[in-house]
Amino acid sequence: MLTLNGCGGSGEAAASKADDFMLEGEKLESINGQVDGMGIVEWHGQLLTKNPDNGGKRIFDLDGRYSPSTGYSELSMDSAIGGDVQQVDYLVVAGRTYFNSEVWGPGAADCWADITDDAPRSWALPTDLDPTWPVTAARAVKLAGDGVAVGVPAAAVLTGMPRGLFPSVPAALDDVEARAVVTPHGHLIEVGVDVLNMWNALPEEELAAIETRKAGWWAMTMKESPDGTSITPPKHVFDPAVTPPSQCKRA
Repeated sequence: MLTLNGCGGSGEAAASKADDFMLEGEKLESINGQVDGMGIVEWHGQLLTKNPDNGGKRIFDLDGRYSPSTGYSELSMDSAIGGDVQQVDYLVVAGRTYFNSEVWGPGAADCWADITDDAPRSWALPTDLDPTWPVTAARAVKLAGDGVAVGVPAAAVLTGMPRGLFPSVPAALDDVEARAVVTPHGHLIEVGVDVLNMWNALPEEELAAIETRKAGWWAMTMKESPDGTSITPPKHVFDPAVTPPSQCKRA
């Protein structure tokens, strides 16, 4: 038990802690306000095996534009999971998911295949398409340099990842938070989420039952998109099993 001697000392310590709480809470609230003010959120996320400062290796990259007003998304995935190099573009509009592959060539850049019910080809899409979860779902913990250290519910972390990696949230993670730091740099917000520490918060026997996919760190940036172009339905939709990509604009 911690005992504070003297009324003056106790009062000062209490006031200091209250001030720190207000500061960190206000800092996170300010960042939330910055996110809320974004018309279209442009973001980049990278999943690594651990903190890149400690030699973490890249698992995949996701780049996207998200419209909070419509829920529409444009995403691009660059992955080398299992040595299989993939670069895929996704478009999610009005509840439908569309896919474009670089192997189709530049002539098919405006052509999309509807893969709404195709789980294998839509595996890279996050379950929660709103990329602001590291800010909006966060709980302020303490100030961290120019930013704020936060706790983010494990469920928000996993649903912000590709659904093919984490199709569901294990029950063992219900009350677990991941440590993260959110730092504003002018118009840009930088995020680092310690996923490895989140796994380590579980008892060994519960962790053994979870496929962690070697996910250890989520690095991310987000800003208001300088490209104000709206996210719109695809120009050309075709079935690549029926129509060659080279002729997709005729489909």
